[in-house]
Amino acid sequence: MKKIAVIGKGTAGCMSATRFALTGQEVDWYFDPEIKPQSVGEGSNLVLPNRLNEAFAFGPKDFSEIDATIKVGIYKTGWGKSGTPYLHDFPSPHTGLHFSAPKLQDYVEKRLSGFVNMKPENVSAENIDADFVLDCSGKPKSYDSHILSEYIPVNSVHVTQCYWDHPTFNYTLTIARPYGWVFGIPLGNRCSIGYLYNKDINTLEEVMLDVQNVFEEYNLKPSDTTNSFSFKNYRRSNNFEGNISYNGNSSFFLEPLEATSFSTVDVVNTISEKLWTGQVNKDMAEREYRAIIDASESIIMLHYSVGSSFSTPFWDYAEERGRRCVENSDNSFKFMLKNSSNPNGLGSYRDYFPPLNFVTASPELHATYASWWEGSFAQNSKGLGINLNSINYNVG
Repeated sequence: MKKIAVIGKGTAGCMSATRFALTGQEVDWYFDPEIKPQSVGEGSNLVLPNRLNEAFAFGPKDFSEIDATIKVGIYKTGWGKSGTPYLHDFPSPHTGLHFSAPKLQDYVEKRLSGFVNMKPENVSAENIDADFVLDCSGKPKSYDSHILSEYIPVNSVHVTQCYWDHPTFNYTLTIARPYGWVFGIPLGNRCSIGYLYNKDINTLEEVMLDVQNVFEEYNLKPSDTTNSFSFKNYRRSNNFEGNISYNGNSSFFLEPLEATSFSTVDVVNTISEKLWTGQVNKDMAEREYRAIIDASESIIMLHYSVGSSFSTPFWDYAEERGRRCVENSDNSFKFMLKNSSNPNGLGSYRDYFPPLNFVTASPELHATYASWWEGSFAQNSKGLGINLNSINYNVG
């Protein structure tokens, strides 16, 4: 029996404490009660509801506890030169979740009470008495131990809460705009609207003026509850040091397009467990860690690589970076991308994807790349208007 310590109560800390509580090991869960989560609203992929169901039999009966709504997919508009709207959906009958991060923390803490040792203390990983430590303590104070992304074009966000009586759509909005893109997270009592942009190209004032178009189009009433901040996109140079592994924002951050962080957190937990049980060595663990971050970045940058329906300085900057990232992506990504638009390959995933009994099988049994499976490549290749015959992605 080993003792595992998890630091941090954010979404990554909740996922990690839940994951390792199921292993039968003793788990100490440290969190600073003075740190309050940002009430932005999050949209998951399939990983979060699956993990909650495994641990707590989570289902619709529990939605109200985390202010959850069903997420059938990601509705994208304005991406690609035509800007034609399309839905990147989940394979039926599966759905993701929109949820309140603070309420998720309360829910997980309540459910894990009695199964893990709650430690409401502000601690550092180096001073904890445990066999293994998973540090999910949040954004680093310094980036000296991190590598910054050379591709992702957004570094700031302006978030507005729009309160309503009930949700009017059941997907995450992902809207390309002149200065970046806008997410929309429909929760039970509000819609969280966030405008991602680059503060070195456009101003907050420009963003605040342009987001009014989104409010009008979706009949949303903006409130005075707003939040604006800048961020960096990064990963750790070395994610595994001695008996300490890092996860969540203390390990990495990539902008929220496609909700890749949930899969990445889950993969880092798996790598950590494999390292701690001797299934991989440190070098192998670091390679797997770098691979999942690079893969997630390629998925994000694919969207920018085809530009948008807007011709602006931001999109000139973003498109160049997107094309360069995709050209430098690994062969697995290029293979999936190439075949997603090949009529003899994936084509329309509705035609390609074989009938699947989700009681005995899962999407993980099919070809996947980070948080995307075959259907994701097919839908987004078509929706973004990617034509490998006219765009040089060096796929071969």
